[in-house]
Amino acid sequence: MKYLVIALVLVLATSAFGLEKKAYQMRDDFGMEPQYDGALQYYYYIPCPTYSWFWAYTGWDPGDIIGMGFEIGSQGTGGYDPLDPYNCAEIEQIRILDFAGYGTVYPGLFTIELDVWCHTGIHLWNSGPLETGFAWNYFLVDPPVCYTICGVDPGVPTILVTATMTGTDGIYPAWGMDNISTALETGCVLHDLGCLPVVWPRGPDDMVPGDAGEVHGGYFGTYFWEYVPPLGFLDGRDTTPDGSQFGFIELAWRVYIICGGPTSVEPSTWGNIKSMYR
Repeated sequence: MKYLVIALVLVLATSAFGLEKKAYQMRDDFGMEPQYDGALQYYYYIPCPTYSWFWAYTGWDPGDIIGMGFEIGSQGTGGYDPLDPYNCAEIEQIRILDFAGYGTVYPGLFTIELDVWCHTGIHLWNSGPLETGFAWNYFLVDPPVCYTICGVDPGVPTILVTATMTGTDGIYPAWGMDNISTALETGCVLHDLGCLPVVWPRGPDDMVPGDAGEVHGGYFGTYFWEYVPPLGFLDGRDTTPDGSQFGFIELAWRVYIICGGPTSVEPSTWGNIKSMYR
C-alpha cells in the first residue's frame, strides 16, 4: 500500500508539473575523466555497443529541487569499486547530464544551483548560479567539502546533492536519467546482470537518504524539502501503478571523492566488464 501511495502521488506530481520526457542516446566520457581517487554513481550505463540510452525530463518550475543521495561505501554501478567510508572524506567534483544545455545560450534563464548536504539536513556547500551545457557537465566543489560529520554511523557518511532550478525559466535543464525500457526495446543486453549487484526493475523502497533503499534520486519539492521521502521517477514507458514493469530510474549524476590513502585513480572499464561475458 505504501508503494502504491508513492506511485499515485508521483503520477499527480508529474502531471501537475507538466514534465515531458524524451529518449536519447549518449556515450560516456571514456578517456576524458578527471583524475580522482574514487567515484560513486547509481545510474545504469548499458553499452549497446558503446552508447547507452537515457531519459531526458523537462518541464520544471523555477525553484524545483531534485537530488541524489550518496551513501559512501555502498556499491554503485559502472564498474567502480565501493569507496572506503573510513578513508574517503571529501567531495571534489560533481558530474551531471543535461540534454538541453540552454543555460549557455540564454544565460540567466535556465540557471541552477548545486548544494551538498548531510542527509540530516546540515548544509555543507552551495555552488552559486551555474549554467549547464549540453551533455556531461563537470562542476568543481572548490575547496573540496569534508562530509565526515554526516555519518549515519561513525565513519559511514551519507551526503545529499541537490540541484535547484533558480533561473527565470525553470523548464530546463533536460535532466538525464538512466533508461532501461528503450535499451531493452532496441535489443540491448543488460551487461550488469550477473556481474554487479544490480536491481532491476528498481522498486521505490525507502528513498530517505541514508537508508539502504533501491532508489537514491528523486524530486524533493520547491525551494524547500517538501517531499520526504522524495518522489521517485518512473521509467518513461512504465504504465504500472507500482513500477513493476520497468521500475524507477536514477539521475545520471556522479560524485568524485578524495580519499586519504592509496586508492585506484581509474575505474574498471566497460571493456573489462563486457569481457566477462565473452
